[in-house]
Amino acid sequence: MKTLIIALLLFFIACSDSQTNLYELEEVNGYPVVAGSLNGLMWYIDDPDNKTTRIVQMNYSNAVKHCDGMDHAGFSDWRLPTISELRTLVVGFRDIEPGGRCSVSDNCLKYSCIFQGRKEENDHPCSNNVEDADLNGPGPEGCYFDDVWRTYCGKYWSSSKIEDTENQVFQIDFVKPSIVPVYTDNSNFAFPRCVREQ
Repeated sequence: MKTLIIALLLFFIACSDSQTNLYELEEVNGYPVVAGSLNGLMWYIDDPDNKTTRIVQMNYSNAVKHCDGMDHAGFSDWRLPTISELRTLVVGFRDIEPGGRCSVSDNCLKYSCIFQGRKEENDHPCSNNVEDADLNGPGPEGCYFDDVWRTYCGKYWSSSKIEDTENQVFQIDFVKPSIVPVYTDNSNFAFPRCVREQ
């Protein structure tokens, strides 16, 4: 029995590690980008010394236009990430890291996906409802992403529309951390973290 438990534990660790994605800061065509070693994604990252490249919070329609119209590092195929892609940036809160308890993904885009896998009524698999969870992550300023992202802790848009609601998409808050449904009207603002496939 003890051998079986150890074997299962090793299998779980191996499977968990396969979900991990390592991102590194690189320079492509003279511009900084963040590239994923395992999933083939390239992310926009601004040059902190250049105010014109700084990302700012914006409403959803402007975020879509911002990424779709971006020409950076010699590429013009930038876009807003899907919720599954955006989840690969989460570090320090296992429930919403890739493969975590939260069911929201490119394969589960209904409002009810937020509640799937609940153990009890007050269990929230897609959010950290611990009072002191804010800014307790391992990243800069306590953000729940890796040091490679430098700054801009907060809410980020995904392109993933919620299938059974009107005008809502999923968004990740890297402060709390949490995955939440948000209306795409002009009253909500978040950062766009543009992505492309390498």
